[in-house]
Amino acid sequence: MIKPASNWIWLLLLVPGLAGATLGQRLDAASTAAAAGQSMMAAPVSTAFRVQQSVDAGGRLIRQYADGNGTVFAVAWSGKSLPDLQQLLGTYFPAYRQAQQANRAGLNVMRGQVGSFVVHSLGRMGAFSGAAYDTALMPAGVTPDQLN
Repeated sequence: MIKPASNWIWLLLLVPGLAGATLGQRLDAASTAAAAGQSMMAAPVSTAFRVQQSVDAGGRLIRQYADGNGTVFAVAWSGKSLPDLQQLLGTYFPAYRQAQQANRAGLNVMRGQVGSFVVHSLGRMGAFSGAAYDTALMPAGVTPDQLN
C-alpha cells in the first residue's frame, strides 16, 4: 500500500487509453484494446513515480506504478479473484511461474524472487492481493514498502 506523505499529490485524473501496459512496458505504448471494461485513474504520488489505477471487467483493482518516463516498474492487484497475471506481467510471467514453483511460503501465500523480479501474493476464496516489481527498474529512493 502506498503510504501517505505530506509532499505527495493526491490528484486523481481520468486517463483514457492507458490500460494494458505490463510490467516493464511504457504506459504510453500500451494497447488500448485491453481498456474495454476498465475504468482508469492516475495519481501522481511523487516526482519519482505515479500510480495508474484501474478496475477490470472482473471488478479487480489493478495498480501500475510507473517511473517519470512512464515505464511500469511494479504492478499490484486486489479483488475477489486473481487477474490475468500472464497479461499483467507480460515477459515476466515465466519468472512468476518459476517463483510459484519454488514457493515455500505456505498454502495461501506466495513470495519469490527470480533475478531482479520480486513477487508476493496472498489469497483465498474471495480475497486475493499481491504485487510484483522489478528492482532494476525501480526509481531511486522508491522502496517496496510503498507498493501494494
